[in-house]
Amino acid sequence: MKYPRKNIVISTLLLLLILVCVNLSFTSILEDFNVSSISHNRVRGEGEVKVDEEKQHPVDKGKNDKRGDVYFMVQIDKAGSSTLRNTFEARNKWYGNPDMGNPAVNRNLVGRCINPDSNFYPRRGTNKETTKVTKPGYPFSESKWEKFPHFWKIGNNVTSGCMDAITETAWKLWPDKGSAVSYRPKPIMRSALCTPQSTVNCRRLVQLREPVSHIESHFEYFCKECKDGGKFCGPKVDAKCGRKHRKNHETIQSWARKFGNLFTRTLLAGGYHGPFSHNKWTRPDALKHADEVIRSLRDGGDCVVALEDPNRLSKIEACLGDQPGFYTKELGLKGETTSNKLKVTKKRLNPNVKYDLMEILAADIYLYESFFPFLAANGTNRSE
Repeated sequence: MKYPRKNIVISTLLLLLILVCVNLSFTSILEDFNVSSISHNRVRGEGEVKVDEEKQHPVDKGKNDKRGDVYFMVQIDKAGSSTLRNTFEARNKWYGNPDMGNPAVNRNLVGRCINPDSNFYPRRGTNKETTKVTKPGYPFSESKWEKFPHFWKIGNNVTSGCMDAITETAWKLWPDKGSAVSYRPKPIMRSALCTPQSTVNCRRLVQLREPVSHIESHFEYFCKECKDGGKFCGPKVDAKCGRKHRKNHETIQSWARKFGNLFTRTLLAGGYHGPFSHNKWTRPDALKHADEVIRSLRDGGDCVVALEDPNRLSKIEACLGDQPGFYTKELGLKGETTSNKLKVTKKRLNPNVKYDLMEILAADIYLYESFFPFLAANGTNRSE
């Protein structure tokens, strides 16, 4: 049976029309799906995309993302540590990091952080929604906790297993505050310990200071002025400092021999090498360990900045994954450091005294020059 050519043409056109309609409907559905997916990822800022939680944190909340970095600020007296504490407290609070006493923090530490003193354990919080800043328990240090609740400070009597738990908890609870995809802020806390055994990468943030300037400030503050509770002026430690030792007072050279090369000694693997008591001298082999410290800092991917570096804040932003200009734009901070006010006015060091100090502090000077040759070459010294 033959159909008229006219009918065949009409049927063909109808079939083509149906196919076009089906294709348009499918395209529309696909576009709606894509728009929905994109808008789901939008955050407050127009065009800004929220970080994928599967990239920032693992799907299995019981395991930590091995790509995560947690930084530890190594606090070294008279090297700008006061400014860094204030900076990182403001930073962590801005991001919404839970305070040390938050129940969610302590729940993650119970069972893994057991205080050698059996009378104290991490507090078992029950209210998951608690946002009130509360006094922390072990393993956190309670010294001045109310000033820096969001910038966790780890106590000294912490085991490596407990340190792993703290590191993993810091990463697990670190808020993902709608940061842009290319910037992933990382947690930072205070401790000289940094355990590589954790499933989370452990990094150190160290701020160095020109060694001669550092020992001069250290001597003025702790010995001549007996600051910080007079801890070197008796009764616990009498390091021949203060007014009662006018006739036999420490000189800056003798002080450097006892307490010098603080950066090298602090950053050595395993912590302090050689006691810092008033009757012990700086290890004569400190210079031999400087290369070891340099290798550990570089191989570990640690963040090393200098107090004198005008680009210090920018480098810290790069290390911690903050957006460029974060500290100035969001926190209103400047590059200057705060200093503890002293009654005395620093004088230019006698050239012979400075030469002695450069010889005594050879290890720290070598360390400083290895990371900041430009600053060292330009003779950066705030005492001059």
